[in-house]
Amino acid sequence: MVPAFFSLWIVLFCAMNPLVAMNRAAGALQAISENAGVRTFKYEDPQRKRPVTVELWYPTQAEGPFDVPDDRIWVHPKEIRNAPFSSFVKNSPLIVMSHGHGGERRNLSWLAELLVRCGFVVASVDHFGNTGPTFNLLLSLKFWERAKDITFALDQLIQEPILEGKIDKNRIGFVGYSLGGMTGLGLGGATVGSIEEIIAAASNKHRDIKPEILAQLDPKEARQSLEDERIRAMLLICPASFAYKAESLQKVKIPVGLVAAINDEVLPYREHAYRIIQYLVPAKLKLMRKEISHSAFLNQVTEEGRRFLQKHAPTDPPCCDRKSTHREVGSFAIDFFREFL
Repeated sequence: MVPAFFSLWIVLFCAMNPLVAMNRAAGALQAISENAGVRTFKYEDPQRKRPVTVELWYPTQAEGPFDVPDDRIWVHPKEIRNAPFSSFVKNSPLIVMSHGHGGERRNLSWLAELLVRCGFVVASVDHFGNTGPTFNLLLSLKFWERAKDITFALDQLIQEPILEGKIDKNRIGFVGYSLGGMTGLGLGGATVGSIEEIIAAASNKHRDIKPEILAQLDPKEARQSLEDERIRAMLLICPASFAYKAESLQKVKIPVGLVAAINDEVLPYREHAYRIIQYLVPAKLKLMRKEISHSAFLNQVTEEGRRFLQKHAPTDPPCCDRKSTHREVGSFAIDFFREFL
């Protein structure tokens, strides 16, 4: 169930949303308390011979039955699989999401639910080879494939018959968490400098990156432009930025919202988020409290998940207050996309 406090702050965030106000006579205000529908699209990029799986969340007036994801670790929102779209969903903004290193498309389903309850349609993409179940070191090193996944997913979603008239092709936003944030920088126009330097630094830091793996990387692939001009605004949450130098970050011209944790233990603030602040100059910026960890932006965990993380991921701070973090970041995200999409 959705806690009462969660429903309350969703109502507060959505109350002034122009999407909600666009059709008061048709009952659009009731969308605040509607449920989230969910669908899974499994695509295949024939050029790259690469699967691209997309989870789509959207407003629905259906009341059940609720789908229960097979996940013992993470808490997911109430959602109704393959439910019909709400009648008011017409030319709604589309938000595309990119997960972090080793994550998966449902890691930020809490944010997807909030956006959906405020009238957005949300599509989150699995990056094959860089998710937990499909992890492959070589594919993970090819970080540029992630941006191509997003562009390919957009190509497919725009052609989906079920989305005809539901999404506005001129109002597409992006959310990237951790390595997903660096994915967004490429989509926004940043270009890679010396891929050789990047790979060399990675191989020095990680002993499992062997010379035979590095030999399979083609630097020319990384230097290709990844910009997707359909994306009009992007929200970066604790983003990585190691692939892009200062002059490259300045190429990103679309509005960027940045959420950063001052004491980020995974992607240190000074090495990543602060560089973006210096050279890209975000349109909106939110610096989180010192006690907020990198993983605080992921979904809440179940009791079993808490025990699992304590055993297998002891670096994940046990004091991680995800509820309050989600409230803060959720408010910031809604304000940002409401202003720039």
